[in-house]
Amino acid sequence: MMEGRQLAHSLVSLKGAHLRFVYVMLHDLNFWDLVSSKTKDLVSKEQSAHFYEWLQKEADKLNVVKDEELQLDLLLELSKALKLPMRLLDDPYKVIKQCEEIIEEAFQQLQKQYKDFAKSFDQFPEKNKVEFLVHWEMTQLYRHMNAQKSKAEKETAAMIWVDEMLAFIGQLPTYQQEQLKERIHLSEWTKAELHAALSDDPFLVFTAIVEKTGFGFYKYLLQCFSNTGQASAFAPQEAAYFSWMTNPDLLLSLIFKGGGILYRYQNLLFNKGLLPMVLFETMLPYLADQLSEEEQDEELAIINRSWNKRFDDYRNMLRSVNEKVQKQNDWKKGLSILEEELREVETVLRQTEAYNQQLHGKLTQQLKKDPARPYFGELSVRNNRLQEDLRRVEAKLAKQEKEKKGIIGAVSTFIKSSYYQTEKTQLEKKIDKVFNDMSALVLDKYHDYEPELVLEIHLSDDELVKLNSRKQEIQRKIDKFTEKLTEAKQQEKQMRSAIAEAEKQTYGLSQLYKAAMEEQTFSQHNER
Repeated sequence: MMEGRQLAHSLVSLKGAHLRFVYVMLHDLNFWDLVSSKTKDLVSKEQSAHFYEWLQKEADKLNVVKDEELQLDLLLELSKALKLPMRLLDDPYKVIKQCEEIIEEAFQQLQKQYKDFAKSFDQFPEKNKVEFLVHWEMTQLYRHMNAQKSKAEKETAAMIWVDEMLAFIGQLPTYQQEQLKERIHLSEWTKAELHAALSDDPFLVFTAIVEKTGFGFYKYLLQCFSNTGQASAFAPQEAAYFSWMTNPDLLLSLIFKGGGILYRYQNLLFNKGLLPMVLFETMLPYLADQLSEEEQDEELAIINRSWNKRFDDYRNMLRSVNEKVQKQNDWKKGLSILEEELREVETVLRQTEAYNQQLHGKLTQQLKKDPARPYFGELSVRNNRLQEDLRRVEAKLAKQEKEKKGIIGAVSTFIKSSYYQTEKTQLEKKIDKVFNDMSALVLDKYHDYEPELVLEIHLSDDELVKLNSRKQEIQRKIDKFTEKLTEAKQQEKQMRSAIAEAEKQTYGLSQLYKAAMEEQTFSQHNER
């Protein structure tokens, strides 16, 4: 539990630029950005500042994100990189438990990777895995810095920071200097003897000094490195911890140290190669500048609040989606009812239209055959004229039928008959139009003519008006329901996109929500 508490406190202690650099290193640093030919200048010796500038640029993008959100995201990224299941982080104890599992898993990974890891831990008197991991990574960093220096000078170079360490130890009380001398097996605090001790076992030297002076010793060593390079522009409190990242060659060698990433897995496990350094960067500031545990415990609630807000927002989005789906179902159900109603109205409308046409046709035919029909003025005069024209054309057609003699006569008769037939058809249409007008006039003014038929036509006309009005009203409702359904579908799509983004941002969110709902359902079932 102590280790989990230390990592949890480290997360909430990490703030500002340092927090953003650590997050970028774990979340945004891509393997191919470092080693592909397209971006090789990112880590080239000639462009060593390029990588640090990229890192800084990516970190600056996160300035719009609050520290507490990034602290939670860093915890989530650590869990995701180690493929650990998440838990509901709704109280500080659960944050500590999650951090405890992160430390344990990272410890197991390093133990599998390095043969001397377990042996070194067995010799570590404190048996605190968080502190051991920091010692281990600081030693790895120190060894690689020296290796890079030797490589650059093409010969075995002197161990770095020997003078600085002697100056640091020289400020300690005499009794502490003597205790350290005995612990490290030195006869005197000389440059040569300290150089030899560091060459032989830097882990022993580091842990012995930190045991007496605290983890601020590591901060002091890193500040020695931060006095030069791009990071020197930052505040010493920040630059002391991440200044080594200004050297991309060092970063690559640290990532690949011990052959930790096999070629076929490099794109999948890259974050695991970075993870020990991320833990180192996260935990060292807390150990070096530690506040009281009471103050830190209070700050753990920041992660709880961030988590609870995301969980509540996610739950509300899912509820909103369910409401949108329910609304769509309601709109669909209403639309189905309206469409069925429209079909029924259209069926009745077609039947009524057919019956109405029959009634109008019946009135028109009655007018045609009734010699005692009313006098309609101009319409009656026109009808008489057209009837005379029709009889004349029919007579000509009858005459042509009698004159069919020989081939030439037959052709001539056919042509004339076709002409007369066309004229007859046109006259019949005009007569029909006249009687239709008469029929309309009867319905408008001559109600005494066939009163029962006229009344029935009027009733049928009124029914058609009502049915058409009802059809239009239903169609307007269908159009409105269709519009609402389309709108609800679009809103659901947008919300599901937001839900997917929330699940992507917050590792384990959907699984934890599902588990919480299942637990709630189970509890309700038992209560019954």
